[in-house]
Amino acid sequence: MHDLVSATHSVTMSDAEEPTTTAKAPFDNPNGDIILRSTIDHVDFHTFKVILSLMSPVFKDMFTLPQDGLQPGVSSVPVIPVAESSTTLESLLLLCYPAATPTFDGFDNAKAVIEAAKKYEMQPVLDRAADLAMSQFLPTHFLELYALSCRLGWQHHAQTAATQALEIKNLGRPSTEFESMRDITALDHHRLLVYHHACGVAAQAVGSSLSWLKSTISSKDMPMWSQCRSCTGLTTLQIADFGKLKITQWFSDYLVSSGKELFERPCESTIRELAAYNRAVAKAAECNVCRNTVVESMDRFRASHIAQVKQVVANVKLVTS
Repeated sequence: MHDLVSATHSVTMSDAEEPTTTAKAPFDNPNGDIILRSTIDHVDFHTFKVILSLMSPVFKDMFTLPQDGLQPGVSSVPVIPVAESSTTLESLLLLCYPAATPTFDGFDNAKAVIEAAKKYEMQPVLDRAADLAMSQFLPTHFLELYALSCRLGWQHHAQTAATQALEIKNLGRPSTEFESMRDITALDHHRLLVYHHACGVAAQAVGSSLSWLKSTISSKDMPMWSQCRSCTGLTTLQIADFGKLKITQWFSDYLVSSGKELFERPCESTIRELAAYNRAVAKAAECNVCRNTVVESMDRFRASHIAQVKQVVANVKLVTS
């Protein structure tokens, strides 16, 4: 903090003579009693000491020091030169205002704001920035968010990002290198791989026994195990609480294929995108007995299958410490 305070007092003549512009609302308020000036693009942000003091012990301590060394600004309002860009400053300061609902321009902007919040020890801003980054970028930057969350100790966000990473097939292969791997420890990366593998094992096991199925009349009469003589194979499975029943060959093939795919990519999308589903339905349609109800029955089973996979995966926890 001492270095930061010292830096704010080191205003050169070239800084003072550099033309500046004023940030857009709400940071153009002439009633503000402090100005933060970006030394990168020379934009002035008019704000209030009380807000900065509440959010940051760094600024609170700074304001208790003699301010005659600070650069005078408009109407003698003190100016604090800071190293952040105006884009970073705008997002950072908006997060200081409880009524504001900012968005990040991109993931790099989010990371810059988070680093600035750490630098100025703005814990409330850091918390808001973390939640905002997760809500904006989880679908597209989950590996980067996992790395960031591990580095900053955000265990809940690390779990959420790791769960989203289950969308990646064969996560441990070299092709899954990602930019933020430079920011992550080998241990945290190993933990992500262990989590992905454990979820794959759990998801694959769902198809080895169907005892989790609800016992209903409709489930008992599904063509996959309703003793169609022309389709029934040699495989038997526990079906709900009906006991062990022989299942059709086309359904057995479906379970084997889905299990292999789920092991590599243990998420809902795998089941919905499974080519084996269409193969099973097409094979069943060749049977005079199975064809009448196979589409409806397989749709119902797929919905139950997805729900069960999501449940068992949710029970697997990422180790973060």
